[in-house]
Amino acid sequence: MAQVCRGLCERIKPAALTSNLRYKIGQKWCSLCALFFFTEEVMCPCCKTRLRSKPRSKRHELPRM
Repeated sequence: MAQVCRGLCERIKPAALTSNLRYKIGQKWCSLCALFFFTEEVMCPCCKTRLRSKPRSKRHELPRM
């Protein structure tokens, strides 16, 4: 069964922020809906796609402690 964006994400998307800070403040990226969300869940509330919680680029990666 194919995953499809159902449009729920447009109602729950957060306010705009600079792109460098999104992962640092706890937002997660849905690649299918192409939006960031504040959620503790692993799956997107709209399309049930797995959310990305780390940047793909090493340049924006969080420092390890």
